[in-house]
Amino acid sequence: MNVPVKIYNLVKSNFYLIIFGLSYVSLFFSFYIDEDGTGRGASGDFKTTYGFILALKNDLLANPEDFTLVHTPLHFIIMSLFEGVFNDAKKLRLFYCTLTILLPIFFYQTLKKKESIANKKNFLLLSSIILILPSFRYASIWATDLITSLIFFQISILFFWKWNEKKSKIINKNLFFQIIFLALATYCRQYFAVFFIYFLFIYFQNLNKRSFINLFIICTATSLPVLYYTYLFPSLFTEQHVSFNSIKYFLLGNSSMMSVYLMPFFFINIIYKKIKCDKNILISILSSFVIVFILTLLFKPVPFWLGGGVIHKLSNELFGNNLLFFTSSFFTFLIFIYLILENKINLILVIILLFMFFSFQTYQRYYEPMLFLILFSLIQTKMVNIFYEKNIACIILFIYFMVFYFGSIADIIYKI
Repeated sequence: MNVPVKIYNLVKSNFYLIIFGLSYVSLFFSFYIDEDGTGRGASGDFKTTYGFILALKNDLLANPEDFTLVHTPLHFIIMSLFEGVFNDAKKLRLFYCTLTILLPIFFYQTLKKKESIANKKNFLLLSSIILILPSFRYASIWATDLITSLIFFQISILFFWKWNEKKSKIINKNLFFQIIFLALATYCRQYFAVFFIYFLFIYFQNLNKRSFINLFIICTATSLPVLYYTYLFPSLFTEQHVSFNSIKYFLLGNSSMMSVYLMPFFFINIIYKKIKCDKNILISILSSFVIVFILTLLFKPVPFWLGGGVIHKLSNELFGNNLLFFTSSFFTFLIFIYLILENKINLILVIILLFMFFSFQTYQRYYEPMLFLILFSLIQTKMVNIFYEKNIACIILFIYFMVFYFGSIADIIYKI
């Protein structure tokens, strides 16, 4: 066998690994050019919170309100420890950027644990998608707390599936670590606390009574540091712009933002005829139409509402109306209702995803890459199976998110 043929076969057999490696290496080019999103949000966050990191070196209870910080502080405490080693903001960022590969690695390990299929090579390409999502890249390059919280969250999900293998009736090490790592995610960003509802519901169904009570006590104990910190610095709650009046905005806004990640899953399943025009899809279409129609009647956005995401912006820039925005929300509700009909346990996750950002200010980056992680590693659905079974389906999904990434860094929507 000649050398070119050997190289070709080597590349062919390791193609997805090469894609993963190139996606990771590209992060460092983006780091070199200080890549950032529209409005310089990630770099602005780092420049603001770097002072907090420095303050934490001397006082672990430094006031986050002095730095307009509204998240729990574990990420910044960890960063302050490493800052003591590097004593340089750029070196600290580079070190953090290097470590963020842990998220796709733990995602990959979760898929291997969760799925029993023999062919696992597509897991690597799916993990590569995380590395090209705009918010992942910006957060990695500028060392924000988003990725740290998601790493802890993904490790928590991995331990959940380890527990799920045997579904022990008593508290074992996998269950214990699942709760601990979810708590650590909450210590980085407090909104991850809502996922305790989902896991406790499952444990309530499977644990014996005494073990569940003990588990609930453990969960309560893990919440005490967050509650105490919020007591000391109430802006962690009061500055979240939470309001019941925002419901008529965020249900449409949150669902529209999620449609960016949900629609390719849905339409690729339709292309491969995995989703057909049956009773479930008809119920989903009708229910989604009714929900969105009612919400549109209530939708009268106010100037301080910041929660429409990329499609809301596109809808208004291209067409001068909200029709595309409403249509994207329709598809999200359709998919969510379909997921609920497929498996009732998904109802809890759907409610969490729609309501977890109960605010007048919600941004696209909040769901990225969190929703991608949840779709594959937590939601129980057959919609993801096509990406394990068909290489081309997985490649199409990768290309879709690659186009989305290039559109994001080019700010195409904001230049229309």
